[in-house]
Parts: sequence; C-alpha cells; structure tokens
Amino acid sequence: MVTDLKSWQTQNRAAIAQRLEGIGEIEQQYCCFEPSGVHFIAVNKEESLLQLALFDQINLSSELMQSEIDLKEPLKLTSFYAQAMLLGLVWQPQPQRIYIAGFGGGRIPLVLHHYFPNLQIECTEIDPTIVQVAQEFFGVKLDSRLQVAIQDGRAYLADLDLTVSYDLIMADVILGNGYAPYRMATVEFYQLCQKRLSQGGIAIVNLIQKDPFYLEKIRTIHSAFQHIYLCPLEKGNTAIFATNQPLRSRLEIIEQATQIDSEHQFAFPFVDRAQQIITPDQIHEYLPDLEKAQILTDEEPPQDYFAQLPSFKTVFAKVNPELPCPCGSGSLYQDCHGKPTL
Repeated sequence: MVTDLKSWQTQNRAAIAQRLEGIGEIEQQYCCFEPSGVHFIAVNKEESLLQLALFDQINLSSELMQSEIDLKEPLKLTSFYAQAMLLGLVWQPQPQRIYIAGFGGGRIPLVLHHYFPNLQIECTEIDPTIVQVAQEFFGVKLDSRLQVAIQDGRAYLADLDLTVSYDLIMADVILGNGYAPYRMATVEFYQLCQKRLSQGGIAIVNLIQKDPFYLEKIRTIHSAFQHIYLCPLEKGNTAIFATNQPLRSRLEIIEQATQIDSEHQFAFPFVDRAQQIITPDQIHEYLPDLEKAQILTDEEPPQDYFAQLPSFKTVFAKVNPELPCPCGSGSLYQDCHGKPTL
C-alpha cells in the first residue's frame, strides 16, 4: 500500500491543526518565518541584530543559529565560529580562489568579498530560499566574484574540471538540529578536498562539539591530511584546519594572524581567535581518546549516524523534487527521500 502525503494528512488532521496554531504564534515573533525544504526558515531582529535560524518542522525548535549580522557593522563577524573559520588566511594570506560548501546567511562570503577584491568565491547551497533570504536580509549581492550553485556540496567538487583548484575549501554544512551530511564527513570526501586544493591550500571544517561523532570526524579529517589544527570555541563549535603545509607553531600562527589583521583591519577579533588554536603536537593531550575513534568511510556508516536526520514526512515539507536531497546523499530529492513509501 502506498502512503502518500494526502493520506497522511487525512490521518493526522487534528495534529496538523494544532501544529498550525503553534506555528501562527511563533510566526508573529519573526520578520520571516516560512517553510522551506525540511525546515522553517526564521529571521529574528533584535535592535540592530538580525539572526537566521532553521527550525525543525516537528519540534518547532532550532539547535543552532546559522548566521548573524549587526546592521550597524555589517563587516563585523559576530559569530565566534565564523571568525575562527577565517583563520584559514594564516596559511593562505592572499587567496585567489576559494570554495565554501554551505551558504547560510552568506556572512563569510560577504566579508571575504569586501576585504579581498581579487578573490573568486564559489559557494554551494541546497536550498535556494536560504540564498534569497541572504540577499534580502543579510546584504549579500551575487556578482562575477561571488557565486552560489544550488547543488550538493560534494557533488560540486567531484564534477569540477581536474584543472580547477582552490586555496581554501570551507565545509560548513549543518542542518538546524545539528545533523551534518554523512557524505561530507568521510575520508573519501576529505581526500576529494585535498585533490581540489592548490599547493599549500587548506581545508577548514566547522564541527559541533556535542556531535555524537565529534571525535570520529576529527580523526577522519586527520587521516586525509598531514596536519590538523583545532580552534575550539566556548559557544560549542570547533573549527578544524587541515593542510599538508609544514608544521607551524602556535607563536608563528599568532604572529601571522597579527600581520594579516594589521593589513586588513578586520572589524572583529581575528587575533583573539588565533590565540585559541591547538597545534598538532597538543591535540592528543587535548583529545586523549582521538586515536580510538573510528575513521568514517562512504561504505560503512555507523548504524546510528542518521538518527539525527529531520523528518521528511511533514505537511510543511517543501522540497523541490529536482533539487539535492537535504539528507546529503548527493541524489536528487525525487530519487532519495522523496520516493513514495511502499
């Protein structure tokens, strides 16, 4: 028997009515609150601060703030993790071309676009509504130097011409409840990143510290690169820097960050984030169980990895069947979670 959306709605009318009432109450609190994909996209304004969050459609809650901008200081990155991600400039102070998987409110691309006028910035995002919100609320303007492809982040890298390379690759793909696509957490993905980096290039990954596979993800990144550096933040994120460049001391990192900050006069505490770096020789003291962690591979995902996936079967889900599936499989929604359930 085929269970389609119409029959599901019929069976759950009372629950749907109650949920709509709850959504109506929440919607009044936000300047934007609308269903998109498997989330509600919410934009909240508090004085001069605008915040973007993705709400789970079942629990009507959000674990993470995706982006934040201070309208009085649009070039000031207020998010600690966004500040930390830019530390990739320590290894590549004059990048010519970068790739960012996960667009959100476009805060990092906007800031890089301003400070580096010769930089080519390529991004991917699976939800076109998020890109529209970034343009409408967060001051993002796409042009010949800042482009966004509506495509799976890993598929984009895999489909590139072999001559294409990037000085920095950033992976910041996390759904509203903290789920990160498995295919962008495996050793095969990071090996692909390594192939797409220029000589001396660096990959930067945003991880959530309470992720149940936090150690596994760090060890997996390390397995694909000679050195990794960590920047753990009190807000609950950790920025990972992976490179095959010669080892750098913490002092060298801070000195380089100071020089870069002096040149660009960033509107956020760039050097403060550099002072939080944990170097490769310190990692095992900081994470003593790291070597015991499993290396994640495409073929053998941990059985409970997908427990955090948001529900695809809600009356509010609005996923274009011809767009990438939000689960991160790399397939189109119509060929993945959008298939009718038998």
